[in-house]
Amino acid sequence: MKTIRVEKTGYLKGVITAPPSKSYTIRAIIAGSLGRGLKIINPLFSEDTRAAISSLRKLGAKIQKGRGYLKISGFAGKPVGRGGIINAGESGTLLRLILPLIALGRGSFTVTGRGTLLKRTNKPIAEALLSLGVDIKGKGEEFRLPIKIKANGELPGGKLEVSGSISSQTVSSLLLAGPLAKEDVEITVRDELVSRPYVDITLDVLERAGIKVKRRGYQRFSIPAGQRFNFKKDFVVPGDYSSAAFLIAAACLVTSDVVIKGLFKDKQGDRGIIAILNRMGARIRHSNNEVRIKGPFELKAADIDAGDTPDLAPLLSALACLAKGRTRIYNIGHLAHKESNRLTAPAGELRKLGADIEIGRDSLIVRGTVLRPGEVSSRDDHRIAMSLAVIGLRIGGVIIGRTDAAAKSYPGFFRDMRNLGAKIIACQDKL
Repeated sequence: MKTIRVEKTGYLKGVITAPPSKSYTIRAIIAGSLGRGLKIINPLFSEDTRAAISSLRKLGAKIQKGRGYLKISGFAGKPVGRGGIINAGESGTLLRLILPLIALGRGSFTVTGRGTLLKRTNKPIAEALLSLGVDIKGKGEEFRLPIKIKANGELPGGKLEVSGSISSQTVSSLLLAGPLAKEDVEITVRDELVSRPYVDITLDVLERAGIKVKRRGYQRFSIPAGQRFNFKKDFVVPGDYSSAAFLIAAACLVTSDVVIKGLFKDKQGDRGIIAILNRMGARIRHSNNEVRIKGPFELKAADIDAGDTPDLAPLLSALACLAKGRTRIYNIGHLAHKESNRLTAPAGELRKLGADIEIGRDSLIVRGTVLRPGEVSSRDDHRIAMSLAVIGLRIGGVIIGRTDAAAKSYPGFFRDMRNLGAKIIACQDKL
């Protein structure tokens, strides 16, 4: 576990290429494996994507890693694995997306993981698969890991009703597996679907694979059976707004001249970070797939609906501490089920620095105040680690423990920050 010290930084300058999108990379690996093959250009190589590669190999995909690409020979809808153990690491996305695919194989499978993933609920996707006739068992009523599936080589299909109030991953997982079901799949979401842009990303990948899905907003999805995954060309992974958001935010807090390349105007909900920060007083320019920031900006409070952008919430709560006025971040009750409890964990660490944060059932109220140096921890959550580092540039003297958590989604974060001029010093582990 790595500990760093972040000091006040006077100037950030340089050109950075945004890391590749984790969401697109994992979905492309899955979709390529479900077909006969795919070449993925510019994939993200992180802990989560390595877990995805390992898991799909266990199901029979042949995946070759090259310099800046992945070449996949897929199993054409029929996993060839005959049971065994599949380890999802700490990736909730991978876990939920792969469970229906395992049902397409044959044999007894045990799905495991590590860290915080062991504590997270899998009830929505498990209940959906039970309703489709899949033999699936988990630990307790919440279907926590390990999960056991007795697969008989098919996913029956049919009509089902799912909850979208905790995560959109249940819908995405069924969209990916549905084309290979024995019968048509019709999904009805019985409540409000959170994190909707992640479903848009899934549908974007499916469209590129030649898969047809009929939809009515975010409430009903119809997937005809008997389809095949067939990519007509290589899949190029775009830059990741969820990760680039930390670079953008850092450049807003101190004197800066920063350009971030590779940020296309695509389906990613987290590109909303630009509009949110501009509403809070920043002047960020986004054109020709580049984002340019010339900071600093004095941020002002805002009301922010983060229902579709939950991964931004830890960063926004940190930035709100430095904004003038009272910020409300709402529609985030489902954050309690992430890598950490992202309602209480970020607030708890920010309070150690003097933050004034009120935690509600579905919201955070943050009042701008003067933060002080101090010692904090990432709580083994990659987004908390990066959020604390960002505000440390303004505060100075912030010691952050367990920063290796950032490797889950953005392994090069601290390197990129240092290349821009951030004063980040490795120090002896303390937390």
